[in-house]
Amino acid sequence: MPIKKTNKEALTATELKEIKKHLLQLKEEAAARLKDKKDMDMPEAEVGDPIDDASRSLDKEILFELSGNAHNTIEQIEAALRKIDKGIYGTCEYCRQPIPKKRIKALPFARYCVNCQHTNEHRNH
Repeated sequence: MPIKKTNKEALTATELKEIKKHLLQLKEEAAARLKDKKDMDMPEAEVGDPIDDASRSLDKEILFELSGNAHNTIEQIEAALRKIDKGIYGTCEYCRQPIPKKRIKALPFARYCVNCQHTNEHRNH
């Protein structure tokens, strides 16, 4: 059996349990926000001027964007939960180094360490 190196950034079982609990709570909150947005019925006005029409159009765009963000958040949380189950949570997907605990606490569904995230963002812009 390979000897596991001790790492100050390695997460303990207790920390993983707390993170999983927090992720499930975040997922529940995002799903509730998504449901609230779906329940918001934006009735079409039968009569209105161009300003009313533009305002309704903008409201619909904002709701659509918020719904997309909620879906994206849920997908990222589910990916993090799968990583916990597979035992690979907390490892950068790019460099395979441990993601610092400070970053995980700030963004529990982080996929990359700060350096790789920064590099990735600059490549995409």
